[in-house]
Amino acid sequence: MKEERIWYLLSLSLSGESTPEESAELEAMLRQYPEAGFRAQILQNVWDNCPQESATPPESFDKHLQRLSTHLSEPVLQFETAEANTRDADDERWTLNDKPGIARRRWLWAAGVAASLLIAFLIFYPGGKENNLASNTISTKAGSKSKIQLPDGTQVWLNADSKLNYNQDFMGAYREVQLTGEAYFDVVKDKSRPFIIHTGPIDIRVVGTSFNVRAYPNEKTTETALIHGVVEVTLHSNPDKKIILTPSEKLTVQNTPPPGPAAPIKNNVPGDEPMLTLGRVRYGKTDSTGSIETMWVRNKLAFENETFDHITAEMERWYNVKFEIKKEALKSMHFTGIFENKSLAEVMEALRVSASFQYQVKAGTVTVW
Repeated sequence: MKEERIWYLLSLSLSGESTPEESAELEAMLRQYPEAGFRAQILQNVWDNCPQESATPPESFDKHLQRLSTHLSEPVLQFETAEANTRDADDERWTLNDKPGIARRRWLWAAGVAASLLIAFLIFYPGGKENNLASNTISTKAGSKSKIQLPDGTQVWLNADSKLNYNQDFMGAYREVQLTGEAYFDVVKDKSRPFIIHTGPIDIRVVGTSFNVRAYPNEKTTETALIHGVVEVTLHSNPDKKIILTPSEKLTVQNTPPPGPAAPIKNNVPGDEPMLTLGRVRYGKTDSTGSIETMWVRNKLAFENETFDHITAEMERWYNVKFEIKKEALKSMHFTGIFENKSLAEVMEALRVSASFQYQVKAGTVTVW
C-alpha cells in the first residue's frame, strides 16, 4: 500500500493538485523509503522532459487508465469531457469539501498523470526493475567542479572534466558507480550493501569511508588516496589480487601495464615506475590542513614536486585552457605550490618567477617558451 500511496501523491504533485499536507506527506515518505525516492526522481525527470500540451489526458490512455484503476482499487475509470472539468469563477479553490464530485475529478486527473508516468517510464526504461539501462550521469566540464549527494546519502565532489554514472540498481545489494576523472567520496556506512567504484584499470570496494580517486583516462596512472576507513582495490588485469589500503595510504596503478610479467608492489622510489606503487598521502609543508591529493575539494590548486608537464595538464582542466610548451626542458622541471582561489595569471606569474620562462595567453591557449 505504501507504494500505491507514494505514486498517488507523486501524481498529484506533478499535476499541481496536491495540498500542502499531501506534499509534506510525500516528502516524508520519500525520505523514509529512499529506494522509492530514487525511482520517483527518474519519473520526475521523465515528466519534466515530456511535452505538456494539454491538461486533459488523451483518449489513447483509456486502456491504461482502466488497468490503473484496478491497481489503485478504484472500480472504473472513465474520461470526463472538457465541459465537465470547467469551473465557475466562484469555484476558484478546489478542496475535497467544496462540491460533490471534486474529489473524484481530482483522483481521475491524478490517475491520468500516473498513467502518463507509467507509459513514459516503460518507454524510456523498458523492463522496470529488471533492466539495467536506466542510469544517471553527472559530469563536469573543464573549469568547473560539482558536489552531489547520491540516493544513499553518500557525498561526492567531482573535479573538473569528470563524470560519474550510477544505474537504477544503485539501491540494490550493491551501490555501484562508474568514475571517469577525479572524485572525492564520503561514503555512508552500510555493511550490508558495499559501495563499489569502477574505473578503467581498477575497482574500489568500501563500506563507509572517505577517499580520493583520480582516474583520468589520458593520464599514465590511476590513484586511490585513503583518508579514513578501509578500502579494497582490485586490478582488472589481475582480479584475484586484492590490495587493502589503510588510512593515509595511496595506491598508484599504471594505466598501461609495461610489457612482461607484472611487477610487485613497491614503495615510492624516484625514477622507478612499477605497475603498482604503494605510498603515503602527502600533506603540504605550508598547509597541513589537508592532503595534497584532496585540496582541490577546497578549491586549492596544490602540487608537490610535480613536473611542469603534469602541472599544466591539471591547469588545463582547472582553468579550461590549452597549454603549448615550446621548450622541452621545461616539461621535466619540478615545482611545489598551493594556490587558493587564484587566477590563471596569478599562478603563471608565480611559476614564471621560479623557472624564468615566458608565456602568452591568447584565445584560450597558453604558449610557454
